[in-house]
Amino acid sequence: METESEKFTRTGLLTSIREERRLLESTLASLSEPQMLIAGVEGQWSIKDILAHISAWERRMISWTGILEAGGKPIVPLPWDVDRMNAEGAARDKDKPLAVVKEEFQQSYLDSLKLVESLDEARFLIKHEDTWPMDFLWIGIASNMNWHYKEHREHIENWLTAGKQDK
Repeated sequence: METESEKFTRTGLLTSIREERRLLESTLASLSEPQMLIAGVEGQWSIKDILAHISAWERRMISWTGILEAGGKPIVPLPWDVDRMNAEGAARDKDKPLAVVKEEFQQSYLDSLKLVESLDEARFLIKHEDTWPMDFLWIGIASNMNWHYKEHREHIENWLTAGKQDK
């Protein structure tokens, strides 16, 4: 088991990203498509909504990291209101077909992983105090990838354990 300090390294972060994604995908593999559309997994969200949510944050992270890498300052929604941003994303994505959401979920992961793999080790330790991620870059990446996967996987597993998918 790696420690928090090991995630400062590119290798440690990539290992954690891949492992948490593997665990999430393993949980998802146990679900049928109809189960993925049942509301109430996390708040009112279905599995489909959660996948769209994860993809949206990965795409934001890709965009914002790209701007940082180009020497710019990402334009982030202010005031910073994650609940509002999540609600807007859910409203935007609610009518997307599950197949499209699943495809975007896979593609945003591949694109995010490619970005992380392309970054120089030193980039992870740059602290951005006046723009996203308001901390070290590795924390912004982890927040939108491995930690995010774990957070939502745990919600899905709790929902499965409670037997709510059978209703």
